[in-house]
Amino acid sequence: MNNEPVAWMFKYNKIVDNNKPEKGDEHNWIPLYTHPAKTLTDEEIISTMVQFDVYSSDDHCLIEAGRAILRKAQEK
Repeated sequence: MNNEPVAWMFKYNKIVDNNKPEKGDEHNWIPLYTHPAKTLTDEEIISTMVQFDVYSSDDHCLIEAGRAILRKAQEK
């Protein structure tokens, strides 16, 4: 997946094409991407953990573990 911005938004709501901001002016621009971050609902995380025989008496632990795995995968 290409993780390059498709456009840039000036801090004051001006959107431009995919041309990068000039050197030294990057702090005034926000990169815009075409794809949202992928995530799962709490129920999907619990269901997946149970599917792979990962159990805990505390659903919160399963959800936190699932979210940590998703964050690690998104770093790649």
